[in-house]
Amino acid sequence: MRLEEARLQVDEALRAYRDCVAREEEEYGPEYERVTYMEYESPAPDPCAGAFSRLLEAVRAYEKAGGNREELNLSEARERVYEALDKG
Repeated sequence: MRLEEARLQVDEALRAYRDCVAREEEEYGPEYERVTYMEYESPAPDPCAGAFSRLLEAVRAYEKAGGNREELNLSEARERVYEALDKG
């Protein structure tokens, strides 16, 4: 995979993850933090977990293509993405 193609996949995955989080924030309003914590603690799947996993895979593919994660504009997701990548 070429680097530019990998970067586009990261951008698409990040957009999908942001959209998912925005939908949940809108749906749950002030209860968002409590509900997402309950999703994290329960065996039921978190709807945004799949989007986040796709984002991680896209960043891994970008790095495999020769890119540096520091070059990506992950903004608010940056810390969470880096933490997950460094763990696994």
